Amino acid sequence: MSAAHEPPRGAKGHRPQVFDDPAVDQLYAAYVAIATELSVAFERIDTLERLLETQSGLSREAIRDYQPNESVSAERQQHRAELAERLLRPFRDFREQRIARANRLSDTGPGD
Repeated sequence: MSAAHEPPRGAKGHRPQVFDDPAVDQLYAAYVAIATELSVAFERIDTLERLLETQSGLSREAIRDYQPNESVSAERQQHRAELAERLLRPFRDFREQRIARANRLSDTGPGD
């Protein structure tokens, strides 16, 4: 498919608000996106396991029983930390913005 005919990456227009609090809508959207990505990842893992089993003779039990060495464990820990950082960044940024706003308001005072 050429670049001129690629479908849009996101919906156009305003997203409808379902919950009373817009923040809940944002959390719900994030939850659905993560669930979708997880579903795709599980399907890919299942495909890989089935291909490994049929084409290389590696059993699912061998995959399940695999114990990573220290290097692999460290790599996986780094990946988890990076993922957590990406997932939690919007919450941290929101919190920091709220703190900065509260600090600005307290610096100016009610009578300033």
